[in-house]
Parts: sequence; C-alpha cells; structure tokens
Amino acid sequence: MKQMKRTGLSMLLLSAILLLVVGTVQAQQGEQGDTGYITGAVYRDMNGDGVCVDTGVEGEDPIEGVTIEFVSSDEATVVTLTTADNGTYGLADAGESYWRVTAKPDATKYFVTSENPLYAPVLPDEGLVQTGYNFCVSDGTYGGNAVIILPESGAAATTNNNIIVWVTAVFGLGLIGTGLALELKRRSI
Repeated sequence: MKQMKRTGLSMLLLSAILLLVVGTVQAQQGEQGDTGYITGAVYRDMNGDGVCVDTGVEGEDPIEGVTIEFVSSDEATVVTLTTADNGTYGLADAGESYWRVTAKPDATKYFVTSENPLYAPVLPDEGLVQTGYNFCVSDGTYGGNAVIILPESGAAATTNNNIIVWVTAVFGLGLIGTGLALELKRRSI
C-alpha cells in the first residue's frame, strides 16, 4: 500500500512538472507569436556593397552595440534597443503594426550601407513573427568606394517636352517677327 502511494505521488509530481514545463514553453511561444516579434542582425560590410549577412566575405562579422529604433505606423510607440554581442536584436511583444525599423549606428564609427529603414508588417495576414531584418554597416576602411544613392535632379527632357519647347520657341519668334514688322510699317508711314 505504501509503495502504491509513493508511486501515485511520484506520478502526480511528475505530471505536475510536465504540465508546468509544457505550459511555460507554450507561454513563451505565445508571447512571440501572438503579440508580434521582429528580429534581425547588424553585420560589418567589408566591401560596401550593402550585402553582409552569410556572404562568406572575410571580416563581415556581427556588430555589437548598434542602436535599432522601432516606430509603429501610428508613431505612438517608439522603442530603442541595441544589438547583442552576436549582432542580433529582437523586439518581443511588438504588437500589431507596420513597424519602421531603423539602424542608427554611432556616426563616428559606422554608416549604414544597406537599405535603411526597413519596414516590418507585424499583422495577422502578414505574420506576427517577422525575421531577417538585417542591416550592414561599414567604417569605410574597405578598398572600394561606398555606394551612395542620391536623389536624381534635372532629369533629361523627354521627346514630348522637346516638342513643347520647339513649338513655344517658334511661336515666340513669330511674335517677335510680327512686332518688328508692325514697328517697321508704323515708322514708314
């Protein structure tokens, strides 16, 4: 009888521990999946091409301590984190939003060579867990030139614009010619 009580008590204790472990794992998974989660990493860009994660290029290593800013689509929530020693970051309990994720490295050390900011749609139809929001930064010590994309200004005129210019020029010259002819006629009278 004592043996049965011990076995029953042991089984009850084991069941309680198992339920506790399963409940904890489910709660952790629920925290990341049910309320939104955004992850990514920041790596050194050795050649300035804006691609630095899993490239096989020597020296493209994780960067610790880079500030990552998260701004919700309504701009009511702003969260700032820094990357861990392995270059990764993660925003748990993000909540549903179209998050703007911006890498803000120390400007005296690094500049961002990849697309910045990135946008993470933490929405039920897009997925509440968003991963792979990675940034590349460089200190400018690589052998090449940085790829800098500036806005285009003064774009070349198109064919339609050329026609309008020519018609306007001919019309203007016609007015000047008519004005000169009328002035000459007035002086000759």
